[in-house]
Amino acid sequence: MHGSKACLETERTALLEIKGFFISISDIGYDDDISDIGHEDEILSSWVGGGRSSDCCDPWKGVKCNPTTRRVMQLSLSHTTKFNYSYDPLDRVLLLNISLFDPFQELQSLDLSENWFEGVYENRACDGNGRLKQLKILNLEANNFNDNILPYLNTLTSLTTLILRGNKIEGSKTRQGLANLRYLQVLDLSGNTNITGGSLTRLGLANLENLKTLDLGYCGLTTLPGLMQQSTS
Repeated sequence: MHGSKACLETERTALLEIKGFFISISDIGYDDDISDIGHEDEILSSWVGGGRSSDCCDPWKGVKCNPTTRRVMQLSLSHTTKFNYSYDPLDRVLLLNISLFDPFQELQSLDLSENWFEGVYENRACDGNGRLKQLKILNLEANNFNDNILPYLNTLTSLTTLILRGNKIEGSKTRQGLANLRYLQVLDLSGNTNITGGSLTRLGLANLENLKTLDLGYCGLTTLPGLMQQSTS
C-alpha cells in the first residue's frame, strides 16, 4: 500500500546522476568514502541507490516532492561542489550540465548557489522540449556566471524569482537579456559589479511588467535608465 508513495524511479535515477556529476567535478579528496572525510563533508550522502533510504521523497536531503504525484518539486543543491582546502576553484572552469534537470517535469524551485559554476552546457540528445516548464524559483547566487548564461535563462519563461547575486553578469554582451521572463517578480542582480546603466537597458528589464523587486545593490549604479516605473526595493 505504501509502495505508491515512493518517488518516481526515473527521477530517483536522475537524482543519482546529479550526485555523480557533483562528485565528478569536485576535488579528488571529496567523494562517498567516509574513511577519507568526515560525514558532514560527504556529497549528498543521504542520496543512496538502494535499501530503505532509496525513496528520494523522504530522507534525501534537499529534495521535496509533490505529496500527490510524488514528483520532485524542490531541489536544494547549494554549496554541493566540494574542494580540498588547498585547492583554488578559480584555477579551473566548472560547467553545469543543465540537461541533468530535464527529467523533473514538476520542478518549481532549484537552488544551485555557491557552486563556482561559470557556464552551462546541454547534452545534444536533449531537444529541450518540456524543459523546466514549471520552474518558478531559480537561485544561482555566488557562482561565476557571466552574460553567456542569459540566453538559457531567457528560455525559462515560467520564472517568478531569479537570484543572480554575486556573479559576473555585465549585460553588455546580450541581445535579449531577460526580456522573455514576463512573469518575473523578483530579480536580484546585486554584487555584479560590472553592470552599468546601459547594461540595464540591454538586459531587457524594462519589458518585465510584473517585476516588483529589483536588487542592484553593490553594482555601483547611480541611475536606472528605462526603469523608472520599476520597484527597486
